[in-house]
Amino acid sequence: MPHYTFENKKTGKQYDAEMSMADRETYLVDNPDVIQVLTRLNIGDPIMLGVTRPPTDFHKHVLGKVKAAHPKGDQLEKRYTIPKEI
Repeated sequence: MPHYTFENKKTGKQYDAEMSMADRETYLVDNPDVIQVLTRLNIGDPIMLGVTRPPTDFHKHVLGKVKAAHPKGDQLEKRYTIPKEI
């Protein structure tokens, strides 16, 4: 669920709230003295940030399927092959 930052126009106090987009629209209509404040985005790739690791079979399964679907897949490197399932 998204997090939003709001500011009270009367007091200048900012606060965060977690709600759906539809609830945010209703909240802003019901509270005319509150505005939404845009802050910096906290978007990041968990793999690039080092929080999580890619699956160990990523190269084998995902790249193998990409290679098989490519028109010249048989001419590409041999290291990405689709494993045979038993």
